[in-house]
Amino acid sequence: MTESINESRFSLRDYQKECLEAIYEGYRRGIRRALVSLPTGSGKTVIFSEFPRYFRMKKQMIVLAHRAELLDQAKDKIIRSNPGLKVEVEQADRIASPESDVIIASVPTLGRTDSKRLAALDPDRFFLIIVDEAHHSTAGTYKRILEYLGVFHPETRKLLVGFTATPKRGDGVGLNEVYQEIVYSKPLPDMINDGYLSPVAGYRVETDIDLTRVKTRMGDFVTSQLSSAVNIEARNNIITEVYSLYLKGKKTLCFCVDVAHALSVAGAFRSEGISAEAITGDMDMQRRGDILKGFSEGNIDVLANCMVLTEGYDEPSVEGIMLARPTKSSLLYTQMIGRGTRLHPGKENVTVIDIVDVTKGHSLSTLPSLFGLSPDFNLEGHTTDEARDAIRWVEANRPWVPVEKASSLTDLRYRCTKIDLFDLKTPDEVAYYSDFAWVSMGGGGYKISLSNGRRITIMPTILENYEVAFIEKGVERVIAEKKDLESAIFEAENYIKRDFSDLIPLLSLYSGWRNQPATEKQLAILSSRNLDVPKGITKGQASHLIGMLS
Repeated sequence: MTESINESRFSLRDYQKECLEAIYEGYRRGIRRALVSLPTGSGKTVIFSEFPRYFRMKKQMIVLAHRAELLDQAKDKIIRSNPGLKVEVEQADRIASPESDVIIASVPTLGRTDSKRLAALDPDRFFLIIVDEAHHSTAGTYKRILEYLGVFHPETRKLLVGFTATPKRGDGVGLNEVYQEIVYSKPLPDMINDGYLSPVAGYRVETDIDLTRVKTRMGDFVTSQLSSAVNIEARNNIITEVYSLYLKGKKTLCFCVDVAHALSVAGAFRSEGISAEAITGDMDMQRRGDILKGFSEGNIDVLANCMVLTEGYDEPSVEGIMLARPTKSSLLYTQMIGRGTRLHPGKENVTVIDIVDVTKGHSLSTLPSLFGLSPDFNLEGHTTDEARDAIRWVEANRPWVPVEKASSLTDLRYRCTKIDLFDLKTPDEVAYYSDFAWVSMGGGGYKISLSNGRRITIMPTILENYEVAFIEKGVERVIAEKKDLESAIFEAENYIKRDFSDLIPLLSLYSGWRNQPATEKQLAILSSRNLDVPKGITKGQASHLIGMLS
């Protein structure tokens, strides 16, 4: 099925090899519609450029993308990896010949209703179908193409692989409408920790601009209303001041709301003597190319843009990201900061500036929120690596501490010094559905301890389901996967009632023993973890703490 990956024209990283193997293993298990989740800058195009060689392709491969930059990047890398293949683009006035081995196709070109360009393709000739930026896959244009190519046929032998930096869409539509399983995933924090992407430092800068009355559509702020709220001189001046304070001399991308905002911000920078230009979608391509070249060569310090450089733009030397555009979309936010996470010689990290306005009733995506912290967390110039290390320690040694509520590393340290007996209870969202003593885990999950070190866990997946697992002696066995927390709890507790009915009195929240004073054995266990155990702790509260630590 495969040949040595080492013969590739690219030198693949270990995780890229693992990804190829995971896709193949998934195919062997019957997964015909696979999703891969890797951060921006991790070389997704390099991975699918290996497909013709790795899968010993005998039929055609088609790559679907929605932007011209993505089409041409994919073509260049596939040719580099497969110099003997005929690779052509299907877009606008570029028409790929039927004899092409690989077609890089524009979704806007093929996905139109009654598209003659799509009808001209023979679906039987394609075995490998790739979707770049797969979070767009549930859009009508994409689904029309995929249905035509036959990927949803129950007996298909074809392989669809979607690649995305985030498996969440801005409109809340789940990608499980298209994909069966995430066969491989490596999140941004892991990629940074492993040295494949740049460390990220952050600052939070608050303004008094009120976004309370800005409406939401499709999961994010209405652009016209947001622009009116934030595109004002005072706020734009704050952006230039913050740049001079934290990013001066660093090649910086500033993400704005719309064209007017981008032009205003660029003008504000220039008025302070800072070399800046605006990049807009309606700009002449020659002019855009000249600006991007000037930025790459260091002749321009700041690029202000709106939805132009979020996908398909690759400039590893970027050291600063300014979020002048507030967003509720984790998808958009991830794309924006991803423009600065590529490695580059001499680059120590990328510094992200969150410009944060007053947002009563709105929940913003910010850098800390990507790492399990409160969106209001202020890194104060620390890197996310430092914050992540602190979080890991807290989750392992002080798991009752709600890290998502901490406002800074200083606040997190303070929260670790105290145990609030009032908080030692089953989380409200679980207690609503259950009478059992579930406790919180890191990452939004829950667990319940059984006898002899056994336990049952409920963990959210990145396809927005909940996975129920039974763990014994370190071996995890998945019991079920459910669409919502209530169903997951119901499945887990049915399992307990069937196989561990004798433990129900120990697991029930309403057993009388829970109100009795903690035993000497419980107190000894807690003291061995160097905990300052509060006076008056009950058996139930001690059991809760021990359960969180186990």
